[in-house]
Formats: sequence, structure tokens, C-alpha cells
Amino acid sequence: MLEASRAIIDLFLRKRTSDFSVKELAAHAGLSERTFYRYFPRKEDAIRPAVDASLARLVSDVRAAPRDKPLREAMVEALGRLPVEEDPMSWENFLPVLNETESLRAVWLQILTNAEVALAHVVAERLGISPDSQRARLAGAVLATAGRLALEQPFSAGRKRDLGEAFAECLELLGPTLFEEPAGGRQSARRPPPQRSRQARR
Repeated sequence: MLEASRAIIDLFLRKRTSDFSVKELAAHAGLSERTFYRYFPRKEDAIRPAVDASLARLVSDVRAAPRDKPLREAMVEALGRLPVEEDPMSWENFLPVLNETESLRAVWLQILTNAEVALAHVVAERLGISPDSQRARLAGAVLATAGRLALEQPFSAGRKRDLGEAFAECLELLGPTLFEEPAGGRQSARRPPPQRSRQARR
């Protein structure tokens, strides 16, 4: 399934379009139409395994980073090591394809949502908080959005900057406090909500 997904993405990249029939996609991936549908209920789903594999590798690399390395540095390094079909400029062709149809846009948005959840868990593990907490979910959403913006960066003088560098620039717009433990340790991250005054409660 993963090999078929990569083959189909490669076709989309080279032709800069997803306008192919299932029969054409199956033949390109070396599958029968029946096997294609067993793997991918819709042709748009064919991009999922390859992109999901890249996300899983990114999350794994961040989790494997030393605990004393700041999370933003671990993310920058992991994203910088992430291959994008062996060519970082290929996203320039792939992103327009992802926005070519409503169905592909829906798949892409679901992939980004999955990335937010996975990254929220990474932050939660680092900070010792619940992955469902507001802070972890916000951090996951910020990291996923920064990654998307890094992928969507425009060309500069005919070349694309390193993904990790572009990602780091996005995070520089924020302070470090969202991703790091406060000075007082983990308990400081669980401060109770401020009490309202008696007059406000009335």
C-alpha cells in the first residue's frame, strides 16, 4: 500500500495534476483495479499512506530526541531531515494538486488534523500534561500550522529554503513558553483559574 501510494504521488508530482482515472492510477502503481479499491476506497485516499508515513517518522524522530533538547529544536531538526520525495521543491508541485478538488482538499485537511493530534501528544509527553488539555491541543495546532506554512513557503531566487529553517522562522513569531516547562516545573503548568471577586460573583 505504501509503495502504491508513493508511486501515485510521484505521478501527481510529475504531471502536476490528479486528473487520472482509477484505471490509470492502478496501472501506474502496478495494481489491479480491484486491489486498488481494496487499498483505497476513493482515489483521493491514495495519498494518505505516504504522507502518514512521513508524519509518523517526524513524530518518532521528535520523541527520540534527548529530553534536555528544547522541543522546538527537536522539531526543527526532525523536519529538516524529513525527505519530501527526495526533492524539497516537489511540494511546489504537490500543494496545488492537493487543492485541485474538494475531495483532495478534504483528505489534506484530515491529514493536518491528524498531525495536530499527534503533535499534541508529543507536547503532552514532554510537559507531563494531558494530550486533551488546552495547552497541548493549542501547541499541536501551532506546530502543525507552522509545518504547513513551511511547506507552502514561496521560492526565493529559484530555490526553496530548508524546511527546518522555514519552520523555525514561523515559531520565532511566538515565545518559547507554549512548548517548554515553566521555571517552577510541571506544577506551574497546572495553575488554577483566577478566582472572581465577590462583586463579580454577585
